[in-house]
Amino acid sequence: MKKLKKITIFIGLFLIFLFSSLFYIIPLEILNIDYSSLNSSMKVLLSIGSSLIIILILVIVYHKDLKEMLWDYKKNYKEYFDLGLKCWFVGLVIMCLSNILISILTPVHEANNEVLVQNMLKASPFLSFISSSLLAPFIEEMIFRKSLGDIFDNKYFKIIMSALIFGLLHVIFSFNTWYDFLYVIPYGALGGAFSYILTKKNNIFIPITFHVLHNSIITIISIIGYLV
Repeated sequence: MKKLKKITIFIGLFLIFLFSSLFYIIPLEILNIDYSSLNSSMKVLLSIGSSLIIILILVIVYHKDLKEMLWDYKKNYKEYFDLGLKCWFVGLVIMCLSNILISILTPVHEANNEVLVQNMLKASPFLSFISSSLLAPFIEEMIFRKSLGDIFDNKYFKIIMSALIFGLLHVIFSFNTWYDFLYVIPYGALGGAFSYILTKKNNIFIPITFHVLHNSIITIISIIGYLV
């Protein structure tokens, strides 16, 4: 029964994540407002609103675990930061190398998901930073590391499934050609590294920390590039 409960929770959270746009699409329809007519900043703001709703749901579902893990994280943050830094670096190296190989060996030189993110950053840098660097990491780690990971007992299978689903998540809704699916590898490498951290210490705040750090660094570099 516990296993069935965990599977049900993950499926429910995944569906909420998948259809989170309904949190603002439905009110807009009721108010007879055309979403396509809104400017980029307003679209990002609506996305932030839906993300906050998901975070609220996640906190309600996992409030006991989050409270215990936060206390544990504060107590052992030096050890956890050291482990997280090493795992993140390994995942980052694999991610960069696979990105380079894909861009050299295929006609696709950049993941389409990355192109969409960059366009969003250009249109609304500050709001996009909040969305991609602060809110998205918490949501993705809680659903695709914590909730999904709770289903599997075998740690290796847990890492593989987390990496695969996390990689597919960043590709499947934005691909233009089948070559884009090769980017499951670099995205999955980082997801696998974060999942490995969780299997070692069972504290979701470690991968959340480095997911935030990773996204923040990339976002800040992109924003600086636009301003220079």
